[in-house]
Amino acid sequence: MTLFPRSLEEWYKPFTKEEKTWFILAFIVAIILAATTVGWFLIDPYHQVPIESYAISPSMFDKLATTFANLYKDKIIPEDVDVYIVAHQFYFTPSKIILKKGVTYRIHISSADVLHGLSIIGKDGTVYNLMIMPGMAYVIHIIFDKAGIYDIHCNEYCGSGHHLMTATIEVV
Repeated sequence: MTLFPRSLEEWYKPFTKEEKTWFILAFIVAIILAATTVGWFLIDPYHQVPIESYAISPSMFDKLATTFANLYKDKIIPEDVDVYIVAHQFYFTPSKIILKKGVTYRIHISSADVLHGLSIIGKDGTVYNLMIMPGMAYVIHIIFDKAGIYDIHCNEYCGSGHHLMTATIEVV
């Protein structure tokens, strides 16, 4: 509270030239930012991760991912097969996935216990980031154009062994 309250005339006086100029500049900057956001979305669709999601119990998804991991352990995953990855404290199942270069894969990702994050990082700077919640499965459609090793890291702190949460995608 001020010592001397303002009068009604002071509250409702017209804008000065300087105030009008700043309002106009702020409005123009806001329009430019909005247009840039929409324009970037329309011009560069390749940096967007298309995503679907569905509800599933953590135990059911864990069984799917474990079955998948056992079935395709150290094998190249065919084009028409969906990939399942489940995050646990403090590991991913499967810990290694072998994919073909230039093929579109549907990767289903979920968490069995707590909130996790998933980052797929390539040597060329390729990065996909995704938050993973228990009870929800997320599906990303992904194409790896370059052969090599891509690292998977948990990017959401999930406990004392968080730094151990890694897996790999080998693209051949």
